[in-house]
Amino acid sequence: MKIARYIIRFLLALVFIYAGIEKLFLPYNPSVFKSDIAMTDPQFFEFYDLLMGTGYLYFVGFFQLLNGFLLVFKRTYLLGSVMMVPLLLCLLMTHVFISRYLGFILFDGVMFALNGLLVLSHFDELKTLFLKPTTSLI
Repeated sequence: MKIARYIIRFLLALVFIYAGIEKLFLPYNPSVFKSDIAMTDPQFFEFYDLLMGTGYLYFVGFFQLLNGFLLVFKRTYLLGSVMMVPLLLCLLMTHVFISRYLGFILFDGVMFALNGLLVLSHFDELKTLFLKPTTSLI
């Protein structure tokens, strides 16, 4: 299981470091972006242009890059994988509800599942951290 966890960490790290660098430092060319993915719903491109125009994609790119780097190091990879859960969920739901492109949905679904394996491999630690035992309901 250690080797599988190691491989998953570095696969996710590579994907998210690249995605973060792409959003933060590479110029966005809408015509090239739209021609690469012809089967995507046109509303997705409008949504993506809106996110790029408002600067929100820089925020997403920063956290993709940060989580990618956190996954590299043994001391911080659990933090990175926990922080990546809402990020991956948002990416997946964007493609489920807006782009409706099966390739994106499958890719994000696999990334979410791999990250889920990392998080679930530390379930007992996280359970004691987040679900503290109490004597009352409130």
